Amino acid sequence: MSEGTLWSADLGALHVDTDANKGLWEYLWLQMDKKTFKDWLDATLSELAAVHGIELTRKLRRFQKSFYEQTIVILRDKLQADEAFVYRPVPLTYMPLVMHATRVHCEAPDPASCEGADALTVPNPEIPEWQQRYGSVPFASPHLGEHGVRVTRSYPADSTLMMTSVSYHWHTPPGLPDVVLRGHHDDPEVIAAVMGPLDDFARTLRLPPAQ
Repeated sequence: MSEGTLWSADLGALHVDTDANKGLWEYLWLQMDKKTFKDWLDATLSELAAVHGIELTRKLRRFQKSFYEQTIVILRDKLQADEAFVYRPVPLTYMPLVMHATRVHCEAPDPASCEGADALTVPNPEIPEWQQRYGSVPFASPHLGEHGVRVTRSYPADSTLMMTSVSYHWHTPPGLPDVVLRGHHDDPEVIAAVMGPLDDFARTLRLPPAQ
């Protein structure tokens, strides 16, 4: 990956904060310098390999390194995420589970009127509806308010993979940005197994106090 595409020394201030258990959730800087990334990756992979009793082979390390490099670029540059978090208990032999949080500025009284909000609730037009599984439930937050929703969707990523996504959206009072938390995984069983921890984590998110 070329210099300047991924690496940056600008870490900035938090836009969405959490007090989640650091043993379960690790902060993933979307802006970092090359040495910091290498040090973070080495320490994280070694620790998780020991925790899960897995040998950290070169193949596994290359897979994880490539995944995080691509993920950081996509989340930062394409999706313009504010923050990202890694769910640590997923073994290194699986695709990591990364959740990213984004502030959405919307002053409309109804969250359905917020630009882009329908992307969470409307089926993907590029995939036949019969191939998609969709669910939506109200989801309150002690920090972000009562007007929240959790949306789960399963859809074919290709002929062999069924991708599952989880999205949370809280419509906040006027003057505060909405918060959207999203993530996806290529193993529906992983998402099903961690829905409880995902919900617990989602409830920890908050907007930092205005400076």
